[in-house]
Amino acid sequence: MATSEYVAIIALILSVILLFKVYHLQSRLNDLKSDVERLENRSGLTGTSMSNTIAPPAPHIQHADASEEINERLLLLIREGNKIKAIKELRTAKNLSLKDAKDYVDYLEKR
Repeated sequence: MATSEYVAIIALILSVILLFKVYHLQSRLNDLKSDVERLENRSGLTGTSMSNTIAPPAPHIQHADASEEINERLLLLIREGNKIKAIKELRTAKNLSLKDAKDYVDYLEKR
């Protein structure tokens, strides 16, 4: 047998092995897609609605006597692009944790 025949046989064997691998991966992908669809149907959410939802701030922050002038000041800072400064001012004014203040500022930004 010539060298070219060996190369052709090896290429054929590799092609068959790769074909089986692709078939196996495609079946796993289909299984994962069906699992995702099943989970979406169970929860009632879609992929886009899950990523676009922002939870409102915690109840103790919503009703924490957030006066209108503080909210107006925060909105002004947000519009100016000073989101971090808005978070700092809210933390100082209301003695909130960093996460709670960030959640509240994010909530104000999305309103």
